Amino acid sequence: MECRLCLHQANVETLLCRRCSRSLKENLTEIPQLQAEAGNFLVPGRTGSGSPSSERSIGFNVSAMDYSLASDILPTLHRYEAMIRRGRNLTPPALLKKQPSIQAEVDTTINFHLSHLEWTLVQDWVGDFAAGVKEIHSKGLSVTKKFIEKPRRIPCPTDGCKAHVVIDIENLLAGVTCLKCKTSWTLYRLIQLAMDNPNRRFWLDIEAICLWLNMTKREVLKVVNAHKIAKKNGLYDIAAIVKKRYAPVDEIVYNEDTSICAAEKRGNNEISCS
Repeated sequence: MECRLCLHQANVETLLCRRCSRSLKENLTEIPQLQAEAGNFLVPGRTGSGSPSSERSIGFNVSAMDYSLASDILPTLHRYEAMIRRGRNLTPPALLKKQPSIQAEVDTTINFHLSHLEWTLVQDWVGDFAAGVKEIHSKGLSVTKKFIEKPRRIPCPTDGCKAHVVIDIENLLAGVTCLKCKTSWTLYRLIQLAMDNPNRRFWLDIEAICLWLNMTKREVLKVVNAHKIAKKNGLYDIAAIVKKRYAPVDEIVYNEDTSICAAEKRGNNEISCS
């Protein structure tokens, strides 16, 4: 069964994979803190050159104000809370005591969702819920300056084309097009072609690799360290990780004279070690 969010293999007992289930819980847990901190970013920021940033502003940061007021948070969480209450025959929202503040209201609905998360993970709508929570969490990271997403680019696999294609690793079924050669693929097909291209290496950051392979960061780093996977500017050779993720560690042989690790060569791919 596919995960309702990332399309990888889901857990036997839930409709999300292990990684998406863990991320959903972590995102829910962090939202109250992000909402509380958003009030500290009401003044629009400036870029490194001193010019105003691209934040929506009418004298203050509109995005930060919206997030601190939970304008997007509460409608989404309350909608799914109502569904859970109906499904589990709990007290309907209309009969609940109103919380004294927005912060208290956010804390209360988050605690409710966390306490019923095990039930939520087996509902047909859990994919939509997880996607909504992820969007809310991402907005909070952006508003509080904790995260600025950098576009991910991979080399175009078309013969003779030396351009790079911008990808969204979290949307495997999305269509992508090379702006130079005008070739189009689904993202899933593009990455497969890029990894199979013997003439180019395919470098990705560890977060994207975790999403693609449905592995935790710790699991990826374990493969990287055990097999001395090549690294370039903080990016890793994903094709080498795919080949080595199930390989025994003793496949690597150390040269005692030079202390240089000699890895097995396959085609034009070589794992560099030092």
